[in-house]
Amino acid sequence: MADSKKKSHLTTWIVMAIVSAIVLSVLAPELAAKLTLGGEIFLRLLQMVVVPLVMASVMSGILGLGDVRKLGRPGGYAILYYLATTVFAVTTGLIVVNVINPGVGIDKELVLDAQEEGAEAVEDAKNAMSSGRKKIMWSKNFDGDKFLLESKSSSGLSNIVYVPHGRQMVIDFKLQQLGTAEQPAQVKIYWSAEPKSELQPLQWTDHAGLHDIYIAGTEPETYHKTVQIPKEARRIRLEYQAQKGGASSLMSAELLRGPPTVGDIFSNLVLMLFTNNLLQSMVEMNLLPVIIFSIVFAGMLTTMGKRSDVIAQFVIGINDAMMSFILLLMKLAPLGIFCLVAARFGKAQIEGQFVALLRVQAAYMLTVLTGLGIHAFVTLPAILWIFTRRNPYRFMYQMSQAILTAFSTASSTATLPVTMECAEMKAGVSKRSTEFVLPLGATVNMDGTALYEAAAAIFIAQAFAVVNPDFNLSLIQQATIAVTATLAAIGAAGIPEAGLVTMLIVLNAVQLPLELIGLILPVDWLLDRFRTAVNAFGDSVGAAVVDHSFPDSEQNVAP
Repeated sequence: MADSKKKSHLTTWIVMAIVSAIVLSVLAPELAAKLTLGGEIFLRLLQMVVVPLVMASVMSGILGLGDVRKLGRPGGYAILYYLATTVFAVTTGLIVVNVINPGVGIDKELVLDAQEEGAEAVEDAKNAMSSGRKKIMWSKNFDGDKFLLESKSSSGLSNIVYVPHGRQMVIDFKLQQLGTAEQPAQVKIYWSAEPKSELQPLQWTDHAGLHDIYIAGTEPETYHKTVQIPKEARRIRLEYQAQKGGASSLMSAELLRGPPTVGDIFSNLVLMLFTNNLLQSMVEMNLLPVIIFSIVFAGMLTTMGKRSDVIAQFVIGINDAMMSFILLLMKLAPLGIFCLVAARFGKAQIEGQFVALLRVQAAYMLTVLTGLGIHAFVTLPAILWIFTRRNPYRFMYQMSQAILTAFSTASSTATLPVTMECAEMKAGVSKRSTEFVLPLGATVNMDGTALYEAAAAIFIAQAFAVVNPDFNLSLIQQATIAVTATLAAIGAAGIPEAGLVTMLIVLNAVQLPLELIGLILPVDWLLDRFRTAVNAFGDSVGAAVVDHSFPDSEQNVAP
């Protein structure tokens, strides 16, 4: 009874910490922003135990089965649960966004400004995916110097650049116009499908129509353009014509990998199951190959009989010690969570995001939060009650420390130690289920993320229709968004900058301007916390549901 009261008091302290942090960020944002160090220390302490905890807990769970073949049925149920709840989440997101229509009637200037601001984020995401950038060089010398297509008001042809086979590539160029020009600079792209065939002008289509030449503006600013190269292209060349009049123009260009596609998701989903360096995966907290190794290694130990007893006892001992360490770490949770929330909300307040952006993006935020609320308070509880007959809202209370920690850290992986502790010690889920289902769920089960991306993509499409009235998002395209968002949420765990990249995959699937991601970036940091909390709760519900499929389950359901 005393232990239960302590845990209840800890939940109360965490709630008070979050509320106090938000109040401080509003009243004294400069002071709140200075608490970054305390929050970072707490976050690093959580992340520090993730890898050893995952390895020890997964191995301990497999060893507890006695025979790795007994994992087949629970493993199948876990995968089915992950897929089903993700589909439910995406469907909920699509329904809510079509009912509320947050992008309809949005201010046109806001859309155009967001498109400019989103260009940098798109470039960052592409850089994360790109492993073979090629700077385009010139065959001429300008004023005695050889430039990377930096012209100083000179014109000419670039060198021929060879395009990697079998990859979707784009030409990315920037043109800095210095001074007001009488006639703007322009760029023409030539390409060929065969190594020795004649180069021909490239034509491309965007929301403004069909083009075969890019013409910059006359005003002194930087113009940026990305043009997709045909997949069959093997060679490209640029022809640059400098501006006339004004001071000068400065241009640079690169050949790089195009926007991520569903194909990238499939290849990533397969490749992230394996690693050529287990230690590197641990350092990068790429958990899926670590989990696969732990399952295979522990499964092998179950076939070795008494020869593996020493190793098995060592693994179980480490797992018990890690759980004790987490219990100790949770005593610091209220202070660490206070610093994390205060620092992030304080920074937003200083940058003017906390109130102004909430007002501007109110309809969009209401849409996402409504969808997440339906999934968290209706869909997941219904699944839990149907399959376990447990009181879902009491279960939610038992998992409240993990949910609040997920909101504070905005990281399912960092929250994993707390989720496992709550599920086993407070919610009565068996060790077998928590040790297998939760680490896997924290890696691939992203209900909140899938719902968010589906709703965000429709919102962006509605906003784009304000700028381009000819654009119309069909039912087929909405279905494409649903499928892509589901795959992206499951299969993008190992992608750098995963949040941005998965959003670009969804937008690219229905040919929406990627730069419009700028519409959602200002409030993404806040919504990320809510969707992470939903992700953590969804994982814990999965552990409770799959628990009943383990043979001779040692269930100890909390009252």
